[in-house]
Amino acid sequence: MAQSLPRDLVSLLDLRAQEAPARIAYRYLGETTGPTELSTEALRDGARAVAARLDTGGLRGERVLLLYPPGLDFITGFLGCCVAGVTAVPAPPPNPLKPKRSLERLMTIVDSAKPRWALTTSAVLDALRPALAELPAFDALRWIATDVPTRGLVLPDMVPGDPADLALIQYTSGSTSDPKGAALSQENVLANMAYFDDGWDHGPDTVAVNWLPAFHDLGLIYGILTPLWRGFTALQMSPIDVIQKPFSWLAAISRNRATHSCGPNFIYDLCTRKVTNPDLATLDLGSWRMALTAAEPVRAETMDRFVERFEPVGFRRRTFCPGFGLSEGTCKVVALPCDEDPIVLALRADRLEQHEVVQAPPGPGTRTVVGCGRPGRDVRVEIVDPDTSTRLPGGRVGEVWVAGHGVAHSYWDQPQATADLLQARIQGGDDTPHLRTGDLGFMHQEQLFITGRIKDLIIIRGTNHYPQDIESTVQDAHPNIRAGCCAAFSFEEDVEERLAVVVEVERRVRDTWTVGGERRSVEPSPRLPPAPGIFLAQEVAAAITRAVSEVHGLKAHRLVLIQAGTIPKTTSGKIQRQACKRALFADRLALLETEVEAARPLEPDPRDVLRDKVVAIVSEISGIPREQILPRVSLHSMGIDSLTGVNIAYELGLLTGRDVPSWVLAEHDTIDKLVDYVLSLGGAR
Repeated sequence: MAQSLPRDLVSLLDLRAQEAPARIAYRYLGETTGPTELSTEALRDGARAVAARLDTGGLRGERVLLLYPPGLDFITGFLGCCVAGVTAVPAPPPNPLKPKRSLERLMTIVDSAKPRWALTTSAVLDALRPALAELPAFDALRWIATDVPTRGLVLPDMVPGDPADLALIQYTSGSTSDPKGAALSQENVLANMAYFDDGWDHGPDTVAVNWLPAFHDLGLIYGILTPLWRGFTALQMSPIDVIQKPFSWLAAISRNRATHSCGPNFIYDLCTRKVTNPDLATLDLGSWRMALTAAEPVRAETMDRFVERFEPVGFRRRTFCPGFGLSEGTCKVVALPCDEDPIVLALRADRLEQHEVVQAPPGPGTRTVVGCGRPGRDVRVEIVDPDTSTRLPGGRVGEVWVAGHGVAHSYWDQPQATADLLQARIQGGDDTPHLRTGDLGFMHQEQLFITGRIKDLIIIRGTNHYPQDIESTVQDAHPNIRAGCCAAFSFEEDVEERLAVVVEVERRVRDTWTVGGERRSVEPSPRLPPAPGIFLAQEVAAAITRAVSEVHGLKAHRLVLIQAGTIPKTTSGKIQRQACKRALFADRLALLETEVEAARPLEPDPRDVLRDKVVAIVSEISGIPREQILPRVSLHSMGIDSLTGVNIAYELGLLTGRDVPSWVLAEHDTIDKLVDYVLSLGGAR
């Protein structure tokens, strides 16, 4: 079937609207101010209306920023760009409660892509207008609220696109200081959609549930566009709703007899931990045929626990389809087909550190890895020595290189990065350009196994975070932090990726300070002017954790203050993050005294019954001991990240019996403010 389908998205959309105009292409589950469902005909007409409003004047290839909240408006906006012959630039929607900060984080993408228009909804645009007046970087953008009806529009014809035309620029999520946008053509997108169709048993009766963000490569390419390619219905959900209440995702699958859905490792773990026994009893997951787990490292332990928990209500182990992909490859690189058991290998950990693959019986000293499937179609996966660019033999771990029609031809306006990372050549091989993924892995029984990353990219709960962005935030958090002398990296704990931050303290204030309650005197550096002062290690730690939480939505699970001039660096002065990580876990860092707990306030305070209940909720969800949670200290300063925040909101909803918005911590960020908010709802039920 894939061979006879169109080669561009405009022709595909037109075909679906002609063959079954009344068929529901997308339905939205949840609260929305936009449409709750779109037929293929309504989808085409909506896309044409967006194209008419863009008024390109015949110019093709101009960029359009897409800033939509969860809902179906994004889909008509994206396809409208295709009809108009312009290039979509999906980006995270701004937080209406913090519009200026949200827009400031988008400025580097705007500077890179130089979009001519920005599409969004009227509600988002109204919330942004005051902030836009203060940010001249957005003056050149023409803003369009596509949900506002416009009379007298002349709908354009459905002119087929060229497969070589750019469909979108997919900016790698998480980058703010130096964003790289994978420039993906119509050919890239359609090739990857066809590849997604292989081995996953799609058909007319397929019902997919997608909750991943539309600006995420997996959410867009598989969750939204592949259903249009294959002609089946896709149910869309809000990411916040699912993260706040994972049961809602499983309930949607059960209630709608859905067959296909996907998510990162963390969502399966959340379901295992958060779905209650009464809720479990209402589920029937027997219709679920494909559960892709991708977008972050695949954990065998997570799959085991999920199967144990949900097998009694119809979930089968073979439903799991581990996969691996990235935006530079459009999305999918490999994934396991339906009805095939995932392969799990136990490897000797000591040999794996030497990049050798040696199997061993599971137990102490071993590490489990999960097979992510075999390459298909024209996709080639090679295991390459990252230093010599030569192929490695079997049994060796190397960098994963990828070639195929899904690989982006370029990074937008970054020729050097394009040459280095998207057009790499294997020494001694043919002249085929390869994508260097920066991931480490090996091939076994023709399947790809991922073992780690050689790049410093931090992936937590399926979202990419660049260490240099976090480090920039950290060094600006407190005046006693040495500029250019901090390292951010991830580590694994309790089968999850977590964030660690190592920070040098400025030597100019080392004449007097207090660490762990004990005042110490140290001579200042003779080469720097003295800057006497007293500071608490906890003051620095609180400033760091507050900044990392507010800017990046993350919690620093390990935060270490070290002596000035001791962080590992190259001879040219670059931070050696992996060397710093090894030194931390080998206890070789020059600590000021002991490791600082990122979320440790000073003294407990007596509270009334309601305050105790709120503190108990925050403590249970965040893992912060109750005695360390103070009433007027910002929860962000204690390392409460975005996922923890939405879970706190959910528990407060149970406490009050009222709907509590997922963003409640944005406005009520201390215990006292939360107590006042709960009282405004009528208190605990």
